Amino acid sequence: MKTVIFREGTLKLMNERQKLFGTAGIRGPYSTKVTAELVINIGQIIADLCKGEGIIVGHDARTSSEALSQSACSAISLAGGKVYSVGLCTFPVIANLTRDEKHSVAIYITASHNPPQDNGIKVLRNGREFIQEEQNKIEQKIEARADQVSLFQYVSWDKIQAQHKISDANETYMKRLVEELDFLGDGRGIILDCANGPMSNLAPQLFSKLGFQVTTINSHVDGHFPGRLAEPSPANLGTLLELCKEKKTMGAAFDGDGDRIAIIDETGEFVELSRLNALFATFAIEEEGPGNVIVSIDTSTTIDKTIEKLGATTIRTNLGELHGKIKELMERKEKVTFAAEPWKPIFPSWGFWIDGLFALAKLLKVITKRKTTVYDIMKDIPVHIAERKAYLVKVENILTIFDNCKEKLIERMKDQDGIELTIDGLRYDLSDGTWILIRKSGTEPKIRIYYESPTMERFKWVEHIVRELEDIVIVK
Repeated sequence: MKTVIFREGTLKLMNERQKLFGTAGIRGPYSTKVTAELVINIGQIIADLCKGEGIIVGHDARTSSEALSQSACSAISLAGGKVYSVGLCTFPVIANLTRDEKHSVAIYITASHNPPQDNGIKVLRNGREFIQEEQNKIEQKIEARADQVSLFQYVSWDKIQAQHKISDANETYMKRLVEELDFLGDGRGIILDCANGPMSNLAPQLFSKLGFQVTTINSHVDGHFPGRLAEPSPANLGTLLELCKEKKTMGAAFDGDGDRIAIIDETGEFVELSRLNALFATFAIEEEGPGNVIVSIDTSTTIDKTIEKLGATTIRTNLGELHGKIKELMERKEKVTFAAEPWKPIFPSWGFWIDGLFALAKLLKVITKRKTTVYDIMKDIPVHIAERKAYLVKVENILTIFDNCKEKLIERMKDQDGIELTIDGLRYDLSDGTWILIRKSGTEPKIRIYYESPTMERFKWVEHIVRELEDIVIVK
């Protein structure tokens, strides 16, 4: 078995106990991991690191988010920073605002697709999330502040700047998107599941304006997520799947802050995530020409097989490191046409942030112009049999469980022909196209197991291995 490591160099990280940032910002239980004290610390550190720059503060719909965002505003102001408060908004909307030089940095309070009792923090600059080097700097400064007598660092009263309100953030985003894509819909129907998040205030209006017949579910803002859990996985989308099948209408589902996107075709089938990203990558290459397509470790070889026909190159990296890899390649003057994690598309020509809404709008433009459907346009993307599983475990047991799973998987794969990838968890790509990945979640106390095969026979074979891993993960 050949071992391949794609990541160059060694990142200097804090130890596991001290690490705050995961694969998508900071996330965890409200009032224990994600506290007002943590938000204040980060707000004051960002104000210090970004002296003279305007800092936007926004939040998702969780019950704790508004109060925590107010803590961030206060922390930045009292440290002498210039605050631009946008309030409730989606992640794509606040990311779009950071393109403006007068407020190019943002703190966004969100736990994305986590349960409603969680919360978190994302930090952005110029449309991209902070890369690991920047995250490490924040963590080091938090550690250095641990012995301070006061949580706050105050500037003198005459150095405090007035806070600014941004009230037209949604309109600014929609105006740019409409101008960028420059199309009108053909009146076809679309069903939107907005996850009771801030996308409820954006997506229905946008697609109605573009000329689609919009039906919505879970489209009133409620931080308790009464309609469904925030992750737009097939298990959570039963109502949307049934409606799309009944109405013979495509559907789209967002997560808690609007960066993720899930698509349901006109037969009521969930479009597998890597196949969807292969389609999005195809759109980008057709418009901009071949280039690098950056994907995370948990993506299917469906993407590779699709884009290699178009002359593009696939590069895999760790989950949560798309932005760092994009930055690295672009600094070397290498072209990045598309980047994605499952659910999370990035079109660099539009912006360096994950934007499910823009991806959905681009899909609708293409199927409208070609007078086709999601079901038909997906026929050109290879189909593999895939499964994605996640297992909640006790935090104190996760390292032992993960090590035991790796040991078992190494044992089961020792006689197989393929490649071993060790950059983020443990992945085996076998010569027949079958692959399996086990990794620890970077945002929750979960073990994740993803696997896929082009044939049912081999899928059943790898599924048997997964059951052996489940015997380790699941406490009877």
